[in-house]
Amino acid sequence: MDDNRKDYSTQSNFEEASFVHCALNLTVDFTSKLLSGFAKYKIQIKSEGTEAILFDTKHLIIQKIESEGKKLTYSLGTDHEIFGQVLSVLLPEEKRQKGAELEISVHYATTDKCTSIQWLPPEQTADKKFPYLFTQGQAINNRSLFPCQDCPAAKFTYDAVILAPFWATVLMSALEKCPPINHVTKLGWTIFEWTQPVPVSSYLVAMAVGKLESRDISPRCRVWAEPSLVELAASDYSQTEQFLKIAEDLTCPYLWTRYDILCLPPSFPYGGMENPCLTFMTPTTLTGDRSLADVVAHEISHSWTGNLVTNYTWEHFWLNEGWTMWLQRKIMSRIHKNDLFFQFDAQIGRKDLRKSLEAYGESHEFTKLIPSLQDCDPDDAFSSVPYEKGFALLFYLQGLVGETDFEAFAKAYIEKFKYAVITSRDFKNFFLSYFEKSAASSKLKEIEWDKWFGAAGAPPVEPELDNSLSAPSEILASHWLSVAAEYHEYGNRPRLMSNPSSPDDIKNWQAYQLIAFLDVLNNGSGPKGVPHAVLESMDGCYSFTASTNAEVKYRWFMLCLKSDFVSIAASVLEMVKSVGRMKFTRPLYRELAKNPLTKEAAIKTFLENRHTYHPITRKMVAKDLGVSEEPSNVSTPEPTQQRNQNLSDKVIMNKKAAKMAAESNSTFSWIAWTATSIAAIAAVVTATMFFMRKKT
Repeated sequence: MDDNRKDYSTQSNFEEASFVHCALNLTVDFTSKLLSGFAKYKIQIKSEGTEAILFDTKHLIIQKIESEGKKLTYSLGTDHEIFGQVLSVLLPEEKRQKGAELEISVHYATTDKCTSIQWLPPEQTADKKFPYLFTQGQAINNRSLFPCQDCPAAKFTYDAVILAPFWATVLMSALEKCPPINHVTKLGWTIFEWTQPVPVSSYLVAMAVGKLESRDISPRCRVWAEPSLVELAASDYSQTEQFLKIAEDLTCPYLWTRYDILCLPPSFPYGGMENPCLTFMTPTTLTGDRSLADVVAHEISHSWTGNLVTNYTWEHFWLNEGWTMWLQRKIMSRIHKNDLFFQFDAQIGRKDLRKSLEAYGESHEFTKLIPSLQDCDPDDAFSSVPYEKGFALLFYLQGLVGETDFEAFAKAYIEKFKYAVITSRDFKNFFLSYFEKSAASSKLKEIEWDKWFGAAGAPPVEPELDNSLSAPSEILASHWLSVAAEYHEYGNRPRLMSNPSSPDDIKNWQAYQLIAFLDVLNNGSGPKGVPHAVLESMDGCYSFTASTNAEVKYRWFMLCLKSDFVSIAASVLEMVKSVGRMKFTRPLYRELAKNPLTKEAAIKTFLENRHTYHPITRKMVAKDLGVSEEPSNVSTPEPTQQRNQNLSDKVIMNKKAAKMAAESNSTFSWIAWTATSIAAIAAVVTATMFFMRKKT
């Protein structure tokens, strides 16, 4: 179990043949909503007699595959609903021995079903002037961005050459190779070049294309966003360099050269994504007071725990996220200059874990630290369990050996496994060997590893947490819970009248104290919830409904919904329509659907707005609500003859653009010609396949 290296989420044969470098060459076509071009791979054969290399793909159109100018034979396997189609490329006979190397180029195009990519029309962006594109690879979605061995264990370096419209900026999880070059001034194409010299897993390849501006916040840190958001983002993320320096002190020097941040449109499904050199952030972290900057600290921590030291498969995901929670809390306790903040934030995390355990059920497979993901989409297992149960194990181990020695161990752990992929057993064995001769060696026998790794439900040990920082929040919450209890019992509000609350109760409180206050109310309100009159009084005092802090507003809405306070539903529906972050969207939709008075509105809202969500969010919310993620009625396509004529016109236009590129700059002419021609061919192939399917 703790050393299981079988990756059930990939159909590739990365242990027999793998690529160590990938060079992407793609054109961004906002009109057709397609990426097209080719990926060139440097392949190494690891096992004698390997006849083919296998790639993961999903909803990609493969056009041709070549090596040294010769076409290679390939085939696509049966389409699996979760894992897509395996692409099998037959290797030349002289390249089948162990140690052999070769390069192959796969020419392909994406389709409108590719789950890694979200194409946003202008109205779904902050500035509402230009379209936008971003990708999200974790966990197994990048097989719909490019053919890859879509598993954490297969690491590689990569380069990219991207052709985009003149108005757009292309960003990638890599380092800028050279300044963007405008090669087709009249028709407006610009070429961007990127390189990632540190080996990464496929899920960490990321791209964003939009009308963007940037602000430098330190020599190695830059913030990107749409023009209307860039100043606010730069202000809220201004502590980034400070976070980096603290993380370096706790681990080792930062090895990725740059740490830039891109604040994305609201449909981004996560709080952040640790793409190397370019963290993606949700705009729900923008508050104007830096109160949610801990998300940046979390993603920065992944630069060591996750990106540098990586879980071998998604079953060992806690190695990425548990360690990252530990490091994030270390960073933030230093930022707050209070060691107790580490335990205070752990209290909030422990409550989040309990919510996940309740949602799954204590005996569910996904409540294990190392769950079985056979025949499962790893996205289905995404919850606070690997984060907080993983952290709980590390916090427990820290308590056994002492905080100072555990911090030293963390440094040694990073140094030992940097650039590597590891299992839970690798971690366990290194921990035991590191402390074998220490003063704490006698305590190591107390660790019940099998329970920690394989038992469902709550952690086997939950060390006591200091509640000094949470005490004011707990005291105020206890007051309101007492008022709620008396109101339930007597049907009036004696304490509410005799001991009135006021906005001064939370004057000078920081956001984390409000979050702790609402967490206590959510956990302590019981099956009856909080009486509606009490909620109205509370909102009158503290204005939670009008809060600009997404974490605070989310918890307030959850409290109201669990209390059947349906008058809040309109405000909740506005939030789920405007925010795609699954941490908020999924629980709110689920809670709305529990109440017969709001269920219909929840389903109607989702069905009307599902096209605005990222494919990952759309898939998961549809599962939660038990509805289809795709519209049942498909509009009638334009006639084949007319559509093919339109595509032919596009071919002519793209070829003219390529010709101008060639005349503009001979060095890069082949890039523009290849990319634009492939874009046109891909569009024709897509249309042809579509109408062939319609006829059959």
